[in-house]
Amino acid sequence: MEAVPRYIPLLLIVVLTGTSAQHAHGQAFSPTGMIATGPYWSPDGQKLAFSASYSGNFDIYVIDLRNLNREQVTDHPANDLYPAWSPSGRDIAFYSDRESTVPPHPPDTVVYKIRGLYKTYARDGYLPSWSPDGNTILAHLRSERGNYEIYTMDKRARNRTPLTWNRASDVHPRFSPDGEKIVFVSGRDGQPEIYVMNADGSSQTRLTHSTAYTLDPIWSPDGQQIAYISNKTGFFDIHIMNSDGSNKRKLTNTPSYDISPVWSPEGDQILFSSDREAGIFDLFVMDKAGNNVRRITAGESNEYYGSWSPDGREIAYLSTKGGKTELYLIRADGTRQRRLTR
Repeated sequence: MEAVPRYIPLLLIVVLTGTSAQHAHGQAFSPTGMIATGPYWSPDGQKLAFSASYSGNFDIYVIDLRNLNREQVTDHPANDLYPAWSPSGRDIAFYSDRESTVPPHPPDTVVYKIRGLYKTYARDGYLPSWSPDGNTILAHLRSERGNYEIYTMDKRARNRTPLTWNRASDVHPRFSPDGEKIVFVSGRDGQPEIYVMNADGSSQTRLTHSTAYTLDPIWSPDGQQIAYISNKTGFFDIHIMNSDGSNKRKLTNTPSYDISPVWSPEGDQILFSSDREAGIFDLFVMDKAGNNVRRITAGESNEYYGSWSPDGREIAYLSTKGGKTELYLIRADGTRQRRLTR
């Protein structure tokens, strides 16, 4: 019998099993669109988790790719967003704006507008990050001082320990593939820059030094490199550097917005979203040197939030085709596009 995942909201000390939700109240997020986040692959590649508002508030859903059955796994008047599978695939952690009088609190949704397309500051910036052993969850939360700090907690979202503590905001933390390092974005030096620290919060080191916004850091599968975006030229481009901040290289250079880099499972390719074709966002893939750029999607709608399947054969993404945001699946070579939700 298949195990039922546990659903773990980061705000409350509570575990949700199946669709049974314990009572709490909400403090306002401001997500946009019917489907706000995702898609996020289960480790076995058979399911996708996402957050959607089908009844006025955002809940977590899981769709089974074997039969396209959709399960609503949270049901609460507050908003539940950014589901993250544990390495075992047995648990899902997510942010919820259920009310709490005791900090730390979930972050308010921060968005910026790129030519009509609202995006969070990082594609997976609010996605909780699991340690490779599945015992620790990493996330940024709003402290009692009102700024954002980075916390670790156990897999029941308890025993929260701050790793950063300053008057700036430290956000979007991600464990390295081996679990020994954490990459994050901090405004402690006056603007968003990329930092790295040990998993216990020690040795916090600034990796980028720029007059521009430097955002969206994501580890390569081997942990040796970090891809990120920067708007040094006025538009966002994809950049790459070694995990110690050395050997920085700009991979894209067009008068367009190239955002949301995602490494392929083998680490040899990078998927990203760009509006370089007629101002409409599509998905593109390039090799990690920035060469052999190919367009995966094409049409008159925005395609974004691309995510590789664990075996690298397919890409799940969101599309505004038909006037509202829905979940789609396409082969990595750009063939066999399928709509998964409606």
